[in-house]
Amino acid sequence: MDVAFFERLFETASLIARHPDYPGKQRVVDDCRAEVKELTVSGRISAEQGQTLLRILAGVKQPTV
Repeated sequence: MDVAFFERLFETASLIARHPDYPGKQRVVDDCRAEVKELTVSGRISAEQGQTLLRILAGVKQPTV
């Protein structure tokens, strides 16, 4: 696995997760989750790395309606 690639993904997921809420943020988070799953299935990142990224993204608050 490309460690530098995972580190960039980790930093990006962390940035998105801690970014203040804005219209459309949940869509971005959902898109990121889907991309992480695709990267895991394709073998570009390990299952463990995928779970790490998904845990970061899980920390994003769901919008209240």
